[in-house]
Amino acid sequence: MLSEAAVSPYASAAREKYEALKLLYATNDKMAEPVVFWRLGNAFDTIIDYLDTIDSSSADFVASMVVTRLDYAIKKLGGYDEAWFDDFGWWSVASERALQKPYFKAHADSFKTILSECWGRFTANAPFVWARRQPNTFDDYGPAQAGGVWNAYWTGTAATYPGPKNGDPSNGRLIGIQNTVTNALYLMAAHRLGSSDPDTQKATAGVFHFLTAWLDEASYPLWWTLDNNAGLVRERVGHFANSKTKADGFLETWAWAGDQGLMLGNLSDAMLQYPPLSRGPLRDRIKALLAGVSQGLTNTDHVLRSFSDSSPPDQDYNDYETGSGVFWRNALYVWKTNSDLGPDLTSKSFQTMLRASAESAASTPASGLSFDVLANDLAVLVAASAMLP
Repeated sequence: MLSEAAVSPYASAAREKYEALKLLYATNDKMAEPVVFWRLGNAFDTIIDYLDTIDSSSADFVASMVVTRLDYAIKKLGGYDEAWFDDFGWWSVASERALQKPYFKAHADSFKTILSECWGRFTANAPFVWARRQPNTFDDYGPAQAGGVWNAYWTGTAATYPGPKNGDPSNGRLIGIQNTVTNALYLMAAHRLGSSDPDTQKATAGVFHFLTAWLDEASYPLWWTLDNNAGLVRERVGHFANSKTKADGFLETWAWAGDQGLMLGNLSDAMLQYPPLSRGPLRDRIKALLAGVSQGLTNTDHVLRSFSDSSPPDQDYNDYETGSGVFWRNALYVWKTNSDLGPDLTSKSFQTMLRASAESAASTPASGLSFDVLANDLAVLVAASAMLP
């Protein structure tokens, strides 16, 4: 018997986008510009939602495809040591999810290997960039809040530590900074892995403190207030320990939909950890974030954009274009796991945004769309199949 989602008005459009995405995924090695390692992990997470919600009959093919294409992407990259640390976050979250799925049972060993490799590298390196810098270098760029992580080592870091070593926190570029996506992914992976591991539980608490402290930081906080009831999460931290001056690269009026989705998922997970009477501030933040997304990240037709109007950091359109899919995937996760937020996800403003975004995706033929646009479209169509009446 098919689920309600599998026969919803958006399910057939989701099937079309899934088949097109699956084809591009399976032939990634033949593409003129193959999709990079982290974006394959991001798309796999959305594919899991499709298998869960619409149709899992192709799960064996997907598992083999994902493992093969990941191996190719790593070789293309030059090995795991060339990946930014946040790249491992996407795969840590997706492979942990895959291990929970009965339809991937025959492939559990492969996903255990991926999870061990990716989470192991993420947690063994990302928290230690400041501590492992070459002595007497970058002394003015220490973290203003404890407990956070970075996306790459800084120039001069000893070769004994695996990973990129060309980060420079002084130049405002993406590599080598403490940004939202790296910390939010670390928190998400650590939380979902940490139920029986004291070290991972400690890491979870540290980065949760880091993110929540930064949301309310007095100088250049992560939280971008739109009005008294709405706001968005900014893309990176605003200053360093020894200075309240705005850091180069910090964008006060720019936000990425992917960060909003990751923080939505993390705040919801945190909310579920607290006794009911202690959840108020977390829910208030979630309500403000959802209102901020509706106000600040949609076009005039109420369709969610991947980022706000101005161009993304480092003009990195390819990576930041994934934002809407990340948001919708996490909205669906919250819908499935936190019933207390049901009223917020059925509000008029949220449902208007979801329906408009799904209608836009459904009305666009799959033929000729890029890998990441297909992944975005699939994410919203699957979410709409499950969440819209």
